[in-house]
Amino acid sequence: MISPETQAPHWEWYYIAMYFYIGGIAAGAYFIGSLLELLNRENLRSISKTAYYIAFPLICITPILLIADLGRPFRFWHLFFYTKDAAPYMNHTSPLSVGTWALLVFGGMSFLSFVNVLAEDGRLTSPGLKKFHVLFSRIPHKIYAAIGSFFGFFVAGYTGVLLNTTARPLWEATDPLVGSLFVASAASTGAAAIVLFMLNRKAGTSETFGRLEAFDRVAMIIEIALIAVMLVVAGKYAAPLLTGFYGVLFLGGTVLVGILIPLWLNWKGFKPGAAGGSMATLVAVLVLFGGLMLRISLVQAGQM
Repeated sequence: MISPETQAPHWEWYYIAMYFYIGGIAAGAYFIGSLLELLNRENLRSISKTAYYIAFPLICITPILLIADLGRPFRFWHLFFYTKDAAPYMNHTSPLSVGTWALLVFGGMSFLSFVNVLAEDGRLTSPGLKKFHVLFSRIPHKIYAAIGSFFGFFVAGYTGVLLNTTARPLWEATDPLVGSLFVASAASTGAAAIVLFMLNRKAGTSETFGRLEAFDRVAMIIEIALIAVMLVVAGKYAAPLLTGFYGVLFLGGTVLVGILIPLWLNWKGFKPGAAGGSMATLVAVLVLFGGLMLRISLVQAGQM
């Protein structure tokens, strides 16, 4: 039975929600890039390369946010190891510890992919990195792309699972839907980040943007379906998410601005030219904004 008399974890949105958000974008972008590579879609190589350029720098930010939220940053190693009888051990029953290890693996794989595209584009200038690239490039890139994709989406989904395993009414009532919702949101925001990056670099063709548009459309449809199911399942415990300030962030920022409006614009399609590029930029910005509002509203409303 869910009890409303539980202790809130006191997570600050500017640490934890941003950690969930940035990690989700990185995971979503990497998944898109690695999926196309695993499917041998060389005609969409520009998307894969852009995804790898995005994923590694973003995932490097997340440990900083996670450690900052600990309150005692110098004990960050407890995220990896616990101590029992003075001997460190990995606590595989702790979602936070397992997620931290997954974050480490994903970071390593995204780094390899990042170095690989730097070399491919002739931007690898460091002699040390060049030697390192020669060493690890003997391994087929599809192997670490597949590993990174798996752990990336594990990171995106486990953040929602982490909420569901915390004994707060809203989070506990929606188990395991938040994890699935965060995965769908990661896919959508990852695609949006790729679009913005490619537009800024004036890269990509009508085919590449059309593929990203279709992918994002499916992700947004899944998101809105999961949100509807989550609200029904949560019942009365969804009240903090539907009323007051966090209700505005969730219903207005996430559902309306971040999903429904971009979905409508996405469905209309973007025609080639400056107007099409501006519309694609607007949709991508709205999707990214909605993804942030989703994390903030769920993290903060769940603590009420």
